[in-house]
Amino acid sequence: MTNESAPQADGPRELLAAVRDLTRQVQVAQRGTWFALLVLAVVTLAAIPVYRYAPYLDLFNTCRSREQQTVCMQPNPAELGYWTVALVLAYVAIAGFYLRQSRRRGVGTPIRPYVLVGVALAVLMAAVSIWLTFHPLLPVPADPFSTDPVEIEVGPAAWLVNGLASPVAVIALALLVLAWVERNWALLAYSLVYLVIVMVQGSQVIHSTSRWFFLPHLLLSAALLLLGSAAFALFRPRTEVPRR
Repeated sequence: MTNESAPQADGPRELLAAVRDLTRQVQVAQRGTWFALLVLAVVTLAAIPVYRYAPYLDLFNTCRSREQQTVCMQPNPAELGYWTVALVLAYVAIAGFYLRQSRRRGVGTPIRPYVLVGVALAVLMAAVSIWLTFHPLLPVPADPFSTDPVEIEVGPAAWLVNGLASPVAVIALALLVLAWVERNWALLAYSLVYLVIVMVQGSQVIHSTSRWFFLPHLLLSAALLLLGSAAFALFRPRTEVPRR
């Protein structure tokens, strides 16, 4: 009577390939890109009434008045407060969605790095904006009431710092982290295009007396986020990882 060992169903290569395939399935099942973009689009659209109707809070004493005319050299601190709180709440909502999805699908979701970086960027944006109020990188006109055009020569580094301190740029930077978390090349490409567009738009100097001068900037950002959300929702894989 001879002893024969039972043949193995899978060799090392087959097992490794199966593990890699399962890893890819888990990564795909974890993705909730469309929801993150949708929440950020809603936050951007909700900023419109804040920009238009929130009273100016001259917390940093930047306003100057003359002949019943007031000029303030910095954005409304109410806007800065809105973005800081709204972005933090947005990342909390996104984290809740991913965790709920994890429980429903039975797979873990490494969403913590995205949420932590997003919150940190929102707080850093507020801190940098306050610092720029007292240490402006862009030249401030000596006479804020002057209507004569002023030639502004600023290095690219100053424009870059001011641009990256904007809320829409902060959203784009956080999306780059989400692309890394999800191992999502499509989201990486989208985030880079979104960042370039909002940075170029943000570098343009707006000369307008309208109270709605900000509207194109916010509407473009919201439209890009909504289109991205719709695209990722439409083309998201239907892969489901079974519960154990």
